[in-house]
Amino acid sequence: MTDHIQTGLSGMAGNKGAVAIRMDFANTSICFVTAHLAAGFANYEERNHDYKTISDGLRFQHNRSIDDHETVIWLGDFNYRIGLGDEQARKLIEIGDLETLYENDQLKLQMGRGYAFPFYDESRITFNPTYKFDVGTDNYDTSEKQRIPAWCDRILRKGNNLRQTSYNSAPLRFSDHKPIYATFLCEVSIVDEKHKDELSAQLYSQRKAAVGKLTAGANVEDTEDEDLIGYDSIEPGLPPASSDKRKWWLDNGVPAQSTLRPPGRGMTPNPNRPSNPFTPSDEPDWVRVDRESAAGQLPTRSRASPVPPRKLLPPHGSTQSLPQLPPRRAIPQNDGTGTPRSDSPASQMPALTRSTSAASRKPAPPIPKKPTALSSPTSAQPPKNLLNDEKIAAKTSTAPAAPPPRRSAASARLSKPPPEEDGARPQLPPRNVTIVNTPALMDAKDDAGMESLKDWEVLRPG
Repeated sequence: MTDHIQTGLSGMAGNKGAVAIRMDFANTSICFVTAHLAAGFANYEERNHDYKTISDGLRFQHNRSIDDHETVIWLGDFNYRIGLGDEQARKLIEIGDLETLYENDQLKLQMGRGYAFPFYDESRITFNPTYKFDVGTDNYDTSEKQRIPAWCDRILRKGNNLRQTSYNSAPLRFSDHKPIYATFLCEVSIVDEKHKDELSAQLYSQRKAAVGKLTAGANVEDTEDEDLIGYDSIEPGLPPASSDKRKWWLDNGVPAQSTLRPPGRGMTPNPNRPSNPFTPSDEPDWVRVDRESAAGQLPTRSRASPVPPRKLLPPHGSTQSLPQLPPRRAIPQNDGTGTPRSDSPASQMPALTRSTSAASRKPAPPIPKKPTALSSPTSAQPPKNLLNDEKIAAKTSTAPAAPPPRRSAASARLSKPPPEEDGARPQLPPRNVTIVNTPALMDAKDDAGMESLKDWEVLRPG
């Protein structure tokens, strides 16, 4: 069974991705995965994401994933680089210091931190970096890009039944990558199916004989191993041990029923005994209780006196008389000095009470009286109790009247002349006329002109 998944350009292109194949060899499941992850020196996080996408998204028949197999081998161009400069990496290759190169390998660092290929192993690398060569030569990249040498092609394994015997590169020159290879020894399990069926039938017969005729309820889930395990009690009379899936009080789906009975009539569990049955105590398990004496010791609840019924008002329009209310207590009145008047109800109180209340209470302040009418400031006199001395009273009584509001010259000119009243009007002051050579329309010496204006009438507003 094979399957594939694309990871290039967010899964839309097929330039990156993985192809996997699985098989069952005897009773051992094996899965092979070849992958091409994201390229680029600094794109190790994208390569980690590609691994997770392939591991989680690739599915076989019956929804089996890569990690569901006992033996898994990953191989391909993983594109993880060496985190060193080009000149330093090439110098370490020349002197054969592969340990320093491997300490700076991105895949080793990401696997050590758990970001990629968890629980996978890789054999020790004893060959030079396999990327990138000039095609047809053994020289590392001499182009303008001068790519840093790296172990891009890797083989990883997972499974306790695997043992790797070789891990090396092939001396081929037809590509810019040097191909790598590995050999493994795999231990597979072979099960005799016939003998397995006979053993299962034998264990089922033993379990059925131990259970007896009791049948489990329909709601009990089937288990694979615990149904075949024999549960034996550690002591006669005690139930067998329980587990997360099997409980002795719900054995075989039948709820356990207690068969414990009191040892005698009138016996009850002792409330003074500790709740933990394994705690040493001298208290007996059962005690006798006299029902009649116990009932006589119970306190009897006194019967409360009945509540008198509430009286309701008669309906509207009824001739039934309403209940008389008690007389209201009159408030004593005083004359301003704190002493009640003789005609007030307070004067009829006993002498001792009246004298005590009069002595303990302060006299009430006098209540000022309102003036009956408001008058002008010149004629009204302030109350006598508001004057502190005679000077203030004299000044208040002889205060001058407020002057009339002043009128501006502009408002006087714009105002209309008042209507004529009976009697002679006041004479206006003579006009100051400047005499010039040119004759004026209204000259003071033009008596004929003035005489002609006597017959004119003054226009008045209607």
